[in-house]
Amino acid sequence: MGVKENAEQRELLYARLDDLYGLSQRGELGMSDFLSPAELHFASVYLRRRGVSFFSYGGYSGAERQRIYIFPDYMGIDEAFSGDIENYLEDFGFSADIAAVKIIGSGYRRLTHRDFLGSVLGLGIERSVVGDILISEPEGKEAVILCNGGIAEFILSELSFVASDKIKTKRVDRGEWNAPERKMQPIHDTVASGRLDAVVAALCNLSRDKARTAVESGLVEIDFESEERPDKAVNAPAVISVRGVGKFRVLSLCDKTKKGRYRLEAEKYL
Repeated sequence: MGVKENAEQRELLYARLDDLYGLSQRGELGMSDFLSPAELHFASVYLRRRGVSFFSYGGYSGAERQRIYIFPDYMGIDEAFSGDIENYLEDFGFSADIAAVKIIGSGYRRLTHRDFLGSVLGLGIERSVVGDILISEPEGKEAVILCNGGIAEFILSELSFVASDKIKTKRVDRGEWNAPERKMQPIHDTVASGRLDAVVAALCNLSRDKARTAVESGLVEIDFESEERPDKAVNAPAVISVRGVGKFRVLSLCDKTKKGRYRLEAEKYL
């Protein structure tokens, strides 16, 4: 996707957020569809810049795909909220509108994330109304699909196969399924500077020259935007993706050592 298409999609996202904010100003709950990690990042930056209080939630703590909620002022809630968001919403007569549908395969073959997602989207459902897909491990026989409440009944009535496997579906409540534990590999290193090429070299265990080439070749994204300047400063926290290697989360980049190098604390998504 080109720069123009990205810019146009971002403007559409901002317009939708403006509409949700308008709802909140009228005393209603502004609620987006499920956003991808990139969309969530840009939405969060946009709303913070505008001084709009919001909360993001995808059905469990640490969900990858999340909905953004913009609350009426009288609810007094923002990103710092640490309680049970679903119960809090219900206290004010609102709903998080996230349903969970469990899919149970026969077990004759291992079903993948692509199998589950492809079968659901094959029903004509938009990706934006489907959140995370949580697959049972290691057998891959079952999955829980998080989705907008309004689409759950459609999935329950229409989905009968995943790939070539005959499946069963049922709606499940919170407490009947387990949220996955995000697997991360910790990275502790030192770098000569906070330049992007230096950080990429440390994250990917590359030489500085190879890291610089990767950046200049357009293989690196920082906070979901392509970056081709090796001297771009990395400010933590940041998400860095290197095509063909993986995605990383930079947690801190500070505290110089006695040799004048910066301590890098990061994690690699597994």
